[in-house]
Parts: sequence; structure tokens; C-alpha cells
Amino acid sequence: MPTILNVDGYSIRIYFNDHLPSHVHVIKNNGECVINFIGKNGKPELREVENLKTKEVRIAIKIVEEHQDKLIAEWKKIHGG
Repeated sequence: MPTILNVDGYSIRIYFNDHLPSHVHVIKNNGECVINFIGKNGKPELREVENLKTKEVRIAIKIVEEHQDKLIAEWKKIHGG
């Protein structure tokens, strides 16, 4: 499970042998959320959240959106496509 990016205490990870749709796991302290790279509007979309505050989730989505191209490229390196 490589950590692809660390930003302000948020660890953005892509797990080996993970499943579609392409996504990242964002870890902050004891919480985690899963964000799909491309949602219905073409932007990152929250899929799951556990033990994160609403503000932390908004920040996580913003980080993924800002780094979307890099993260998608990393997903492709790990999973193909």
C-alpha cells in the first residue's frame, strides 16, 4: 500500500490488488475516507468515510482534486489501464 502523497497530515494511499472504480484512501489520524477519482460530475467523489469530521473530508476531497492527474497516473502504474 504505497503512500502516494502526504499533505498537511493527510496520507493519500493506493492499495495493491484494489478494485475498481479507481480511488484513493485518505488517512488522517484515526480516520479514513475513500474517494473515487471521477464522480458523476467528473470531479473526485466521496465513497466512504470513517472517523473523520466533515471539514476533514472536505479538505481530503480538495487535496485529491488538486492532485487528481498525478493520482490517476499512479493508479495506472499500480493497476494498469
